[in-house]
Amino acid sequence: MWIQASGFATYVYDYDLIARMLALATTTMLRLLCISVAIGVAGCATTEVRTNYTPPHGKAEPRTVEVRASSSIKHSPMKENSSLRDQVAAAFRQRFPNAKVVESKPDMVVFFTIVDYVPGCLPNCKKFRTYRNWNCEVELFPRESEPETDTLVFNLDGSTYNPLYDPAANCAARFAKVIRQ
Repeated sequence: MWIQASGFATYVYDYDLIARMLALATTTMLRLLCISVAIGVAGCATTEVRTNYTPPHGKAEPRTVEVRASSSIKHSPMKENSSLRDQVAAAFRQRFPNAKVVESKPDMVVFFTIVDYVPGCLPNCKKFRTYRNWNCEVELFPRESEPETDTLVFNLDGSTYNPLYDPAANCAARFAKVIRQ
């Protein structure tokens, strides 16, 4: 605020305005700190792996992969999700660069579902909006050269509150680790 007095300009400080601005900055910083702590604390993901895998004599790298992905987020009905399918396919392509994504007759099929609720929980079981529960099942079929080998079934279930956690990439990484051990 400017006050003209006898040709000289002087400043008059509005201490209340400055105090409010500092309080707003402090409040904003505290909110950001709380959000960071909440994400850090909730950043853990719980996972459970089940598999029937017995390592074959050779490597079991897939040549072709089919990806099926569905989701139910924000009360939408469970349905195929093309962007999630692309995300899962990209995660598996990164781990298996020689595998080609196909629509039928694959060596390996990936079934991926993700929801924002706890399956089987009553309708009143509300979770924080970043909660995700997923299931990733991978079936690797035997090759013609190894007919005595069983179909590998790998299943990864998990949940997290961390919006930065990538369950598709985690599934691809865990599956790659299992078949390459």
